[in-house]
Amino acid sequence: MIRRKAKEYGVSSLELGDASNVFKHVPIKRRIPMKAVKYLILILLGFILHSGYRFIMKSNSEREMEPVSSGDKIKDGVAGMQENRIEEEEEDNPFEEWREDDVKDKLNNHAKKVFEKQKIPSKVEKIVDHDNGKNLNIPNHNNAPKKPSESNIQNKQMKDDAVDLKFNPKNDVEKKDLKNEMEIENQIAKLIDDTQDTAKGNDMLAEEYTDPEKPIHRDPKVQAEFQQKADQIVRVVKHNVQNVILSEGHHSHEIPVFVTAASQQTISQVEHLVSSIQYFYPHENIYVFDLDLNDQQRKKLSSLCNVHMRGFWFNLFPKFIQDLTNFHWRPLIIQTALAEFGHITWINPGFRVSSTAFSELVHRSEDPGVLLIGQSADYTTHAVTHPKMYKYLTVDRTDLYKFPHIEMRALILHNTDEVMNNFMKILTACAVEQNCLSPFGASPDCTFDVTGREYANCHRFDESAVNIILKNWLGHKPSSYMIKSTFLQPINRFDRAHPNICNK
Repeated sequence: MIRRKAKEYGVSSLELGDASNVFKHVPIKRRIPMKAVKYLILILLGFILHSGYRFIMKSNSEREMEPVSSGDKIKDGVAGMQENRIEEEEEDNPFEEWREDDVKDKLNNHAKKVFEKQKIPSKVEKIVDHDNGKNLNIPNHNNAPKKPSESNIQNKQMKDDAVDLKFNPKNDVEKKDLKNEMEIENQIAKLIDDTQDTAKGNDMLAEEYTDPEKPIHRDPKVQAEFQQKADQIVRVVKHNVQNVILSEGHHSHEIPVFVTAASQQTISQVEHLVSSIQYFYPHENIYVFDLDLNDQQRKKLSSLCNVHMRGFWFNLFPKFIQDLTNFHWRPLIIQTALAEFGHITWINPGFRVSSTAFSELVHRSEDPGVLLIGQSADYTTHAVTHPKMYKYLTVDRTDLYKFPHIEMRALILHNTDEVMNNFMKILTACAVEQNCLSPFGASPDCTFDVTGREYANCHRFDESAVNIILKNWLGHKPSSYMIKSTFLQPINRFDRAHPNICNK
């Protein structure tokens, strides 16, 4: 029996008994390149349409670019330019053949006139302390003569409007505190305006000091000016402590208030911190200083339970403090908060509270008045400190070479005379001196050697200053002023913050 051909294409078409061509009975569909023909037709049509469009536009352009009469030339000044613009719109003629040299000359002359009219006549804007009757300078860093001060009422109203517009304080007490903080920052900024010389530090040569025993030359004039600035800061702070620290609602608890700062880059970290404090310490206040938040972010944080927004007024300070990467702002915020509250717990963004062991830490901080929460690094402070900082902060570098650097997570501070005279005034004076806290060429990127002791061509900014000042004051054995605690832990990037919301 012989099978002739397969019923389906999927089975074998071999015939039994005789040899057969495999593809003999399989029908093959003939392909016609229709797609290629369609593409060619579309390309041809597109070319025809494009050529027609170019021909029409060329004809219109030739008609529109005919020479214009002298009466249609550009007129002098802004009024003439506006009249010509109206005439052009009425004639529906968007093209004119202007002489390039004439146009440039007229525009340059007009620009000079506008610049002369709008030139800012003042180097500083004056704000008058309405309560004390003192003039306080707010620098705007222009090189023009000083502008006469406005009336007390106008300046007071201007401050009130700035506070209300940015923070919308919940009550009169909060509004008063915000204005007092502005005054503290304003008076510190005045010290920079009066004594800051940004050029003097750039002329200082950073000595090669691979050998820590090699002495560093210190200019007595620079040292004297630095000390004078530190003493002025003490007077500013003490004057404002009497007005601020006794405000209603402060010191109603034993735990120092929690203070931190938020920028657009760190707001999510601050939300984690707030959420953890709300969990472990649900009745404690949290004060968040605004660095560069937008209105939506500021409103979001202020809606969280126990959160109070505070302002760091960058417009009062020169540009080197406005740079967030140099951390000049951090000591200034710590000083402002300490003057206001008397006892604070500063926590760096990036960490969260993870235990209820805080009371023990507060007790340890009472003597000597400061406690640094952090950990010892595997490198020395000598390795991560720019040499120009030593021109302001005197220290035995051989000791910095021997002992480990302390990486700071938080600070518990009490506003005592010892803390002010031995720590805060020096740290704040360094923060308002550009060549102390962030010398020219300072970088956070380190290149460590095997030992971690040699200078790694990097700088830790305010953290280096904190290490040097504390070691000068309390010695190079940090057991009396530093603790490694589980109270704070780094934020896990997989965690999700769910802070409690009280004000929508």
